[in-house]
Amino acid sequence: MANFEKSLNIRTTEHLELFVEDGILLCIYKDIAMVDLAYAQACVRERLEYVRDKTYPSLFDITRIKQSTKDARDFLANEGNELVSASAILISSPMLQMTANFYIMVNKPINPTRMFTDRKSALEWLARFKD
Repeated sequence: MANFEKSLNIRTTEHLELFVEDGILLCIYKDIAMVDLAYAQACVRERLEYVRDKTYPSLFDITRIKQSTKDARDFLANEGNELVSASAILISSPMLQMTANFYIMVNKPINPTRMFTDRKSALEWLARFKD
């Protein structure tokens, strides 16, 4: 995170690194082998505390996640999308691509959601959802 301007309000929690950049919320998940329901709920709770009732288009960097449970994906697709106008999921491996595709196609998130392999494209897509 050292290359970001000091003016960014970066919050590091037990599960995430959170900051807003040019009107887009970035949620960077920390290294974890398995995201289960309790972990997903904690991540959403930390995000909601950070945004303080403001809705953002959001980039979810899951490049350091190995797997997730069905319960976690179901929660994230529905209740977990509170105060998210659109979701860009940043992935880095074929396994994450398969998981993200499954999440989008089967869990059917309640907001516009796309998967990306590069941050720049994800941020460009999310920009159309800014207030």
